[in-house]
Amino acid sequence: MKKILSALFLLIITSVYSWAQIQSYKGQVLDIETNQPVAFVNIVYGEGAGTVTDIDGRFEIQTNLSVKELKVSCLGYELKVIGIRDLSPDGIIYLDPLKYTLPTIDVLPSENPALKVMRQVVEKRHTHNPDNYEPFSCIMYHKMILDYEWPRMLNEEEINELKDSLGLEKDSYLFLFESVSEKRHLKKGIGKEKVISGRVSGLKDPLLASFPAMLQPFSFYNQYIKLLGYLYLNPASKPGLSSYQFILEETYTNAEGDSVFYISYRPKSDKSFRGLNGAFHIDGKSMAIKTVSATTIGTENGMRLFIRQNYQPANNGLWFPKQLESSLEFGSLGAARQLPFPMIGTGKSYITAINTNPDFDAKEFDNIAMEDVSSSPSSPSVEGFRYEPLTARDSLTYHILDSIGRKNHLDALIKTQISLLKGYLPMGKLQLDLSKIIDYNDFEGLKLGAGIYTSPELSDKFSTGGYYTYGFGDKRSKYGLKFELTPYKNKDYRFYIKYHDDVYATGTYEFIDGVKTLSSERFSRFLTETMDLSEGWTTGVDLRFLKYFKAGIFYAENDIVPQKTYKFQDDDIAASFDIKEVGIKLKWANKENFVNSPLGMISNGTNWPVIWLNATMGDGQSADEKYSYKHFESRLHKQFNYANSMYTTFRIEGGYMSGDYPNTLLYSAMGSYKSFTVLVPYTFGTMRLNEFGTNKFAALYFSHGIPLALNNDNRIKPEIVFSTNVAFGDAPEGVSTFNKGYYESGLYLKNLFSNFIFQYGLSVHYRYGEYQLPDAADNWAFKLGLEFAF
Repeated sequence: MKKILSALFLLIITSVYSWAQIQSYKGQVLDIETNQPVAFVNIVYGEGAGTVTDIDGRFEIQTNLSVKELKVSCLGYELKVIGIRDLSPDGIIYLDPLKYTLPTIDVLPSENPALKVMRQVVEKRHTHNPDNYEPFSCIMYHKMILDYEWPRMLNEEEINELKDSLGLEKDSYLFLFESVSEKRHLKKGIGKEKVISGRVSGLKDPLLASFPAMLQPFSFYNQYIKLLGYLYLNPASKPGLSSYQFILEETYTNAEGDSVFYISYRPKSDKSFRGLNGAFHIDGKSMAIKTVSATTIGTENGMRLFIRQNYQPANNGLWFPKQLESSLEFGSLGAARQLPFPMIGTGKSYITAINTNPDFDAKEFDNIAMEDVSSSPSSPSVEGFRYEPLTARDSLTYHILDSIGRKNHLDALIKTQISLLKGYLPMGKLQLDLSKIIDYNDFEGLKLGAGIYTSPELSDKFSTGGYYTYGFGDKRSKYGLKFELTPYKNKDYRFYIKYHDDVYATGTYEFIDGVKTLSSERFSRFLTETMDLSEGWTTGVDLRFLKYFKAGIFYAENDIVPQKTYKFQDDDIAASFDIKEVGIKLKWANKENFVNSPLGMISNGTNWPVIWLNATMGDGQSADEKYSYKHFESRLHKQFNYANSMYTTFRIEGGYMSGDYPNTLLYSAMGSYKSFTVLVPYTFGTMRLNEFGTNKFAALYFSHGIPLALNNDNRIKPEIVFSTNVAFGDAPEGVSTFNKGYYESGLYLKNLFSNFIFQYGLSVHYRYGEYQLPDAADNWAFKLGLEFAF
């Protein structure tokens, strides 16, 4: 027993002695000018041991080494060596930003050690990419403040005077956002993030709460990192290894005795691509990314984004992001919206409650990658999820802005702006369709009118209403009525029935979800020259099935009265006729997912080809003949993105018609030529409108884009786009067609100048081959490029 007691006593004494040798230091690193935390700072102590600050600039050292000084370093800051005796009681360390940088010439050994490390990181990327993990879930708390970046040379008193002159509160931010999201991940490519709670200063309804959660991806391992709507080449990718310059800035040993490599990166000077610059901390044992910082080189639409991500291993060895930070700088937003000073949105996200063994049902995962349900009456309060308490300035921001919001009805103003972006002006339980107020095409001329429908204030399950327009070119009134039922929110299920007495372009066809809302493809309607008068009704159902398929089934009856002769034939104006049609429209977009935002369902796109198919059966009669026919249309669209930011787009389209049919149904709307007009993508810019008709055709639209001036702060970032379009078709006797092949090529100088709404460019196309026109000048088409800037 004595021996046992002696051994126990010796063990206790040894443990106490060992504990007495452990030294503990805690602190925080701040920017001396802004007093803001500096994340991912290297703090080296002893003989090569070290640690790194977290996203809030905090650090903790526990070591039995003799620590005399701390070497504190970070890209963009001056190196600081501080004696341990000089460390302040609160552990605050201030770093001075570099005032200037001298041009550097990196002299590297034959085998760049940083590149050697990064190769191993890329080799292990599939192992450490959270997108590839098996089921897991986590909770994410997001907080973002929005404020002006005041000039650093101004003192606090001068800044307060400047705020007064701008009508700003001196002790609050411009805006404060908080939100909580629940992320559920089933397997690669299948997951959902749901914003379950939120608060926005000045608003009762957290309509914008999901904004901070959308700024950056959950992980930094994919070949392209999508920021500000653009694809940036990831330095930690196979093509990134040859496109970026890597420098091993620091190597130290962490508390577990493993090496940590601090590696900076920037695009090589002889490479042109949409790039980033920043730094990694790489865990030497697992070759996983421990931290990453990245800044978009140059601005995009007047904005620059800086992100940071901090990863930590879970108990099972899987690496998860623990902290995320983003800083979004708004500079010039166009000539009409010049800000007095740059506006900065600074956000932080904290990941907690990581569960690597959740019990999921695969049926709960659909194609909605992010959904905002924070406005639901059952949503929990954000207060229960806060990672840290609000600061005094945070609380004052809420107090002041909430008061201003109530006084000025800010909720109603935001909802009105969102409705306007959707094309409607809210009027209580009704809404005005802005697209019907004024419009134009070459057949109807100037159109004026109004459309009134029930609004979501009345019900989000159905909508009903109608429109009236008058065309000053054809001097005719038109109108229509519609009832639409959407019983399942966010499921793309829709039943509709509509009646119309209106004119419609001849020779056209439409695919389900074939044209995006803000696509310049929609400009084709301005050029329409030939239209038929149609009176009738249509009913149908749209639905999504098997996750990535969408279908529309319809039935229609119409009485058609042709209004003009068709250019592709020499006959007189065709006789009136009636037709009945039943058909189905299909779309397959594999792996496409959506964000369910206050603006509605926004597609994130897909890397797969998108395929459309229409199939229609019809019959009818005119005074002289009967009709019975079938027609089919199909489309395949795919864009290829390259590491150098170039891209190639293919679109293959075709149609086939059989049986007895009126010539108004012939495919004839493939051209978009005018002496000088707006560019319409995926049409033949040199082909006259309705110049040819065809009952079967195949067309290829090819383009290759080369972005220029990518990595600078210019708002104007031109692109050169080369294109070639080819089509073959056939038609009944007496109809002009292009069975010998129609060819054109063009050059588009894109985004030569812009404002807040539009980007402008110039294009030229040339027509050649069998259908080249006798007068050489007629084979050229010059067009204005017009695209939305957002």
